[in-house]
Amino acid sequence: METEKLNEKENKTNGDSQLTMVEMGEVNHCSRPSTSGENKRSGYLVTLMHFIKGNIGCGMLAMGEAFKFGGLYLTLCILLYVWLISVYNMHVLTTLSKKVQNRLQTKRAPSFGDTVENAFKMSDKWIFQSISNNIRKVVFCNILITQLGLCSVYILFISTSLQKLLLQYSYEINIQTVLLFTMPLIMVCASLRKLRFIAPLSTLANFALITGVITIMYYSCSGSSAENVRYSYAKWSELPTMFGIIMFSFEGIGLVLPLFAEIDDDKKFTSCFGVLNFGMVAVMMLNVPLGMTGYAKWGEDVKSSLTLNLPHDHELTQFVIIMMILGIACSYALQFYPAAVIVYSDLEKIYGPFNHPAIWDYSIRICICLVTYLAASTVPHLDLFMSLVGSVTCVALTMIFPALSNLAFRTKDKGSFFSSFLDMVTILTAVIGSVTGIYANTTAIYEAFSQNHSNG
Repeated sequence: METEKLNEKENKTNGDSQLTMVEMGEVNHCSRPSTSGENKRSGYLVTLMHFIKGNIGCGMLAMGEAFKFGGLYLTLCILLYVWLISVYNMHVLTTLSKKVQNRLQTKRAPSFGDTVENAFKMSDKWIFQSISNNIRKVVFCNILITQLGLCSVYILFISTSLQKLLLQYSYEINIQTVLLFTMPLIMVCASLRKLRFIAPLSTLANFALITGVITIMYYSCSGSSAENVRYSYAKWSELPTMFGIIMFSFEGIGLVLPLFAEIDDDKKFTSCFGVLNFGMVAVMMLNVPLGMTGYAKWGEDVKSSLTLNLPHDHELTQFVIIMMILGIACSYALQFYPAAVIVYSDLEKIYGPFNHPAIWDYSIRICICLVTYLAASTVPHLDLFMSLVGSVTCVALTMIFPALSNLAFRTKDKGSFFSSFLDMVTILTAVIGSVTGIYANTTAIYEAFSQNHSNG
């Protein structure tokens, strides 16, 4: 039986490589050439850069509004709490992945879905074993929804930033029209089928985003601060939205196992000063100052993206907005690519082989891109969209699946009571945050939609 499982595992290698690309979120480091069928291993610095890049984006720019919803003190505490849980679960995933690989004696490190599936299969509890065959599909669906949710958020960010840029030239255009204007650019990004064409966009995105963030920090730290800064929360109903935004900013857990499998030495990833710990510290050092200084600068007037708070009359404002639009647009291509590959692969298994695969590929990409546009136009509120995605899929990937897998595996490998206690606390936090977040955000989205309909 164990031999059959091993053979089945080896036969799934090609499918796993596709899932791995989805889990990574950022696919540019998968595009390196291979030698004798094996991917080249990455060093510490390259892996660290990919890890940090996968954890920064629109969520970081929304941290100012997260501090507005929760106040300076409470938001900082929850941000640190979520950060600690995220780091813990990332270590849990790497440990489980290594144990599963050793148990199955496979050459290829298991992906996120494979790790969760096999942890459930190896459990002594029937409740875990009974759902082990379907849990991988559930993980996969969450990753896919997260990727497409990220793409929708990117579209909203590009559109709202472009709307602000046009306003500086006295062109007042509603968000739906701006969404329509951005469609050709996004369609081009979505149509890139080869990684060698997408990979250069990664460097361009990094440069543009870093330039924009540095300039925003300069704005936030210069001049006088706002007088209406709160140190505690204002409404209980706003706390779930704050939690969802924080979770959205830690959506990079899907990167952990692919990068862990690719680094040339496991210890460089999981050690005290390894990629995981150092990278998460760097991400935290970007999120906290940017969010706190942004809220301290603009107070209750802080927007869903700090770029929307930049002054109209400053000569660098247009430059910053263009840089951020460029950076996020390039990131869209990287986030969209793996989702398109997986959807095409699944459809080909059902309806294929296709006579004209290129035509089918482009058609599928256009349809998926239109779905992300439909989601962005249906919920034209950047903060609510990010919080909803964070409350649903990001919570599941970052907290629920790693903790459940750890508990399932511990029935086979007895662990400490403290680790089991941490897993239970993680699951409890995830359930409370997800349920309240879904309710609060869907209610807020409905109210915002009703208000826009009545005003229109």
